[in-house]
Amino acid sequence: MTIEEARKLYEKYKREIHWDHDHTNEDALIEITEFLVKETGDPWYTSDLGAYYYGEKKYDLALKYYEKTYELGDREISTCLGYIWYYGRTGTVDYEKAFRYYSEAAQLGETSAKRKLADMYHHGFFVEKNEETYRRMIEELYEQHKDDEYSFIELPGICTRLAAIRAEEGKTEEAVNLYLRAKEDLAVSLRYNGFFGDINVMEWLVNDLYALIPVDYSDLDVFDLFYLLKEPNDVSFRYQRKKYRISSFPDEGRTAVRFEGCCYRSVNDLFQKAKVSGKPFYALSREIYDVEVNHGRDH
Repeated sequence: MTIEEARKLYEKYKREIHWDHDHTNEDALIEITEFLVKETGDPWYTSDLGAYYYGEKKYDLALKYYEKTYELGDREISTCLGYIWYYGRTGTVDYEKAFRYYSEAAQLGETSAKRKLADMYHHGFFVEKNEETYRRMIEELYEQHKDDEYSFIELPGICTRLAAIRAEEGKTEEAVNLYLRAKEDLAVSLRYNGFFGDINVMEWLVNDLYALIPVDYSDLDVFDLFYLLKEPNDVSFRYQRKKYRISSFPDEGRTAVRFEGCCYRSVNDLFQKAKVSGKPFYALSREIYDVEVNHGRDH
């Protein structure tokens, strides 16, 4: 196989996975990417492979390819290395390494790295806790990105943090608007990429939002299920004319979910694993309709 043939297959398989949610050729994509890494030494492919393994929670392999990308001269990958050490993905949390990598990426203008540096000041990880610095950094990031054409890339993580700040300041209306914008942008992101980190953020966001305002039962989307199902409930909805039912119920101290004959250990688990007519649950966004809730049904 030539490099050009491999590149064409790479693009084809990527489109299938990310746009059509068709993972039939996923193993072939990995093989092709590894071939391109070996034959070209292009850090694009090593970083892409690292991102794939990170999304699959195979963190040792993610670290391997992120470090290879760094060695090949792509310093922007420092953000990804920061995430590995910040969350201890390979078994060891190292805030000093995280701070170093985030700082390097931030100097290159990487927004995610700047946001995580702000978090480190917020929590006092490796650096002295400084709420004033945290708030200033988040405010600055919001001003820089609030009018982005592709706001779904960076803005959700910024808006959720700024919304929490505004809520603490008693500015509830502003906080709600920030959460709603983050929710809308994050839904766009999840429609094309079911990254587990974004699913987690959506869960936190929805619950924080409904701690500030009541649920509008006349205008529900699929992500509102994070809130509706956290207590025992029956929820029905329609998708492509077919009616579906989801039930949440207590199970060994937590709330599990039953959907389409399968049980999921949590609402988050449902979003990460379930499909509706072959489509990932997280990609439904506002495509469901006629949502009805039967509160507190005994299961």
